[in-house]
This record gives sequence, C-alpha cells and structure tokens, in this order.
Amino acid sequence: MPIRALKKIARFAFAEGGSVKSRVLRSGMWAGLSEAGTSVLGIVRSVVLARLLTPDIFGVMSLAMIVVRAIETYTRPGVAQALIASKQDFEKACNTAFTMLVVRGFLQAVLLAAVAPWIGDFYESKELPLMLQVLGGVFILGGFRNINTIARQRELEFRSLTYLTQAANIAGTIATIAIAWWLRSVWALVAGQLIGAFLRSVLSYVFVPGRPRFEFDREVARDLAHYGKFITGSSILLYTATEIDSAVIGKVLGHAELGYYAVAFAIVTMATTQLAKVAAGIMMPAYSKLQSDIPALRNAYLRTLGLVMFAVLPASLGLVLVAEPLVRVVYGEKWLLAAAPLQLLAMFGLFRSMAAFTGYLFEGIGQPKVAFTMAGVRLAVLLPLIVPAAMYYGLPGVAITVTAGMAAQWIVGLCYLHARLDIGFGKILRTMWQPVWTSACMGLAVWGMMYVVDANHVGGLLATMGVAAIVYLIPNLKMLLALKNGRWN
Repeated sequence: MPIRALKKIARFAFAEGGSVKSRVLRSGMWAGLSEAGTSVLGIVRSVVLARLLTPDIFGVMSLAMIVVRAIETYTRPGVAQALIASKQDFEKACNTAFTMLVVRGFLQAVLLAAVAPWIGDFYESKELPLMLQVLGGVFILGGFRNINTIARQRELEFRSLTYLTQAANIAGTIATIAIAWWLRSVWALVAGQLIGAFLRSVLSYVFVPGRPRFEFDREVARDLAHYGKFITGSSILLYTATEIDSAVIGKVLGHAELGYYAVAFAIVTMATTQLAKVAAGIMMPAYSKLQSDIPALRNAYLRTLGLVMFAVLPASLGLVLVAEPLVRVVYGEKWLLAAAPLQLLAMFGLFRSMAAFTGYLFEGIGQPKVAFTMAGVRLAVLLPLIVPAAMYYGLPGVAITVTAGMAAQWIVGLCYLHARLDIGFGKILRTMWQPVWTSACMGLAVWGMMYVVDANHVGGLLATMGVAAIVYLIPNLKMLLALKNGRWN
C-alpha cells in the first residue's frame, strides 16, 4: 500500500497541466520539497559558518547586504510581478523585460560602486567600501538570469525551478563553506554571494528551456513599468521597514551586536517566514487566475493559510520556548546573546507569515496598492520608535519594535480582506483554530519536558523536540491523512 501510494504521488508530481487546483497542489509539492532542501542547507550553512566565523564578521556582512538590498529594491521595476499578473502575452513581453533587467544590473553595479565610500565612512568600516564594489557583480550576474523562469511561475510549473534552486543552493553552500574554512574572514561570505548569483544565472539556462534575446519595445516596457510602479513603491517601503532595524543596530550598537541579531533573524526566517513566502509566491499566479471568482479566491486563500499555519504556529512557539538551549547547543556559547532577540522575533515571524499571504493575494489580483499601504503603516510604526528602542533597550527593544510594526501591517491587511473579499477575523481564526490549540498543547509539553531533562545538551534538546513533535502531530493526524489522500477542498 505505501509503495502504491508513493507511485500515485510520483505520477501526480511529474504530470503536466491540469486544473488550477491540480497545478497549485503540484506546485506546492515541488515548492515544499524545494523549501525543505533550502531550509536544511540554510541550517547547515548558518551553523557551520557561525562556528567558523565571529559575530563582528556577520555584522559587517549584514551591513553590506543592507546596501545591496537597498540598491536592488530602490531600482526594482516589478517586472516579474507584472509578467505574472498582467494579461499581456508573455512571448511578446519577455525579451523586452530581459533587456530591461540586464541594463538594470549594470546600472546597479555602477551605483553601488559610487555610494560605497560614503557607506564605509558612515559605518566607520575600512573593509566595507571594497566589499560593496565587489558585490556589484551580483547585480550584473543576476541580470542575465533566464527570463523564462517567470513563465514557469506564471503557469504554476515549479518542478524545473526546484531543480534549479536546489542545484544552485547545494553547490553554493559547499563553495562558501570551503572558502570560509580557508579564509576565516568576511571575504568568504562575499565570495559566496558572487558564486550563488553566478550559479543561479548559469543553471537557469540548464533547467529552464528558452533563450531570451536583446530586444526593446517601448510600449511593452511602458506597460510593464506602469503595473510595476506600485510594486516598486511597495518594495521600497517594505525594504525600509525590513532593514531599518539592522541599519540602526549597526550604527548605534555596533557590528558584533548586529551579528547576533542577524543570526537570530536568520533562524526565524528559516523556521517560519520562508515557508510562508514560498507558499504565498506559489499562490500568487493562482490568485491571478481566480480573481474573477471571488468565492473560489476566498476559499483558496483560507485553505492555504490554514495549511501554512500548521507549520508556522508550532515553529514560532517552539522558538520562544527553546531559544536559549537551541542557540547554545547548535551555534555555541559565543552566540548566546542572540537568544533574547530570537524569542521576540519568533512572534515577528508569525505576523510576517500571515501578512505575506495578504500582500501576495492583492498583488496576484492586480491590486498592488494594498501591499503598498500595508507596508506604509508598518513603516509609520517603526520610524519614530526604532532609534530610541535601540539606544535604551538594546537588541530586545529593537525586536519588540519590529514585531509591533509587523502586527500593525497584518491588522491593516485584515481590514482590506474584510472590505474586498469578505474575509473577517472570525474566518481567519476558524481557519487557524486547529493549529492554534494543538500548538498550545505542544507548548505545554515542551515546558514540562524542560523541567524533566536538560535541554542545554544535545540529547535533552532532541528529546524535547521529539516529544513536541509527537504531541503536535497526534491530534493532527486526520488532517495529514486528508492531505495524503489529496483532499484539499
């Protein structure tokens, strides 16, 4: 029976076409597999690099990536979202979009090189300017990525994208760890970024068919830019709201403190928000196809949210309860100062996961202005509070502030859901009720186990996590069996 079920699942996973529901389920399977692999590699990479390198190295690299992401965000034309959500013919638009992205990559590299000296002076770092100038290569390499990867997302065909992601991740992780073992400096992380960008671009032509060519149609470019303006605006606000905490920590508290915060944030991202963002990204083209059928759209949103919360809720609660022993056992004593912000950021991860679903929903149905407004509210909460929080309360103060901002963004999203799709808080709560009460039971089990065993050692931590998994999964077996049998309606 298990072999027969596995064969059935394999036939479904490798099939082509079908209804929107079938394609969403198939995409979910591949994206879930991809996310599992990415998470495992991310954990291995994070732990090994944390053991090899010091908090101040992570802090300097975090500052460099803040600037890189700033250039990326402030020059983002929203081309991918426009190609997915618009009704424009992909074949007609793809070459113009590819040309726009290649030109943008070179301009980004020039801009990054120009601002690098000023950034180095601001953060009083001699290494930072040269690091930023070298990291400009990431933009150039990324601009040449096969534009047909977007077509795969649009058509909900994620199998080749999974192959691409995992091949690049595995090779990039091995290379980065090897260089870090050799150099033991921040340049290992810089090299890792360049290698990753190179692999993603080259392998996009190996795993995804189609060869774009340089072509420019002014009308197509204007249409793409018109749709993307709110995507760009929303991205700018989201970037500012997302990165302002790290920027403030780097300036007010120092590089080492930023290193602790960066590791805590990375753990939260791997455990909670990454899964939600992947699922929301899969659903975005599905929302686009369902936008004329409001009941079906509402049902797809609630069902998917419930499934993702099945994983995100217990992960968030678990991080709150075992943050200190987790950091001590996995990362080592030198990273213990990351435990307190990790506990607080676990709640940030929960709110971020739920807000991501709302933002992607409205982008998918051609209303990116909603995501723009949500990001604006979050930023309005952060701007007046973040610097005083860092100065007077350190890393915990920053973590509380960013969590409050994310909670505000989620609440605004709920208001839009209620007004435009008749999805109120009551429906959200009913959708999430099963993972809520089973997570509470799991939390009690973890709390009890930590009085029985010493979770500050590998054996005790594994025993605690094992009991937590059993307590959580038993009452959810019915739902898991329903998923196994393909009942997603």
